[in-house]
Amino acid sequence: MQITITRRPIGEAPEWVRDAWIGLTLPTAHAEERHWQGVGVLSGPTNRFLLCWALLRGRTIPVSGYAVDPELAVSLLAEKHPAAAQWWRENTPRLIASGRAFIFDSEACEIRSA
Repeated sequence: MQITITRRPIGEAPEWVRDAWIGLTLPTAHAEERHWQGVGVLSGPTNRFLLCWALLRGRTIPVSGYAVDPELAVSLLAEKHPAAAQWWRENTPRLIASGRAFIFDSEACEIRSA
């Protein structure tokens, strides 16, 4: 399944960086919308242990949306908005390389058939 970002996604990245996603079509990791416990890309835990600790302490944000591979997403973003992709690479390298996911909230997305 694929999603097209139609509105500014929620999150901690600067508005101009989140706006750069608008119009981009991304493949999703799952075939349906899911409910997640998210953390901030800047303020969130820096490793899996701290992520588990945040979950146990209730320091997460409930988000309904779609998971996207961060490395692929940033690569696709670089084709349209190199400066925004560079922001992700400079400010969140641990997320891009970790095998975790970017979650795009449902309200910001439109479903496309693959």
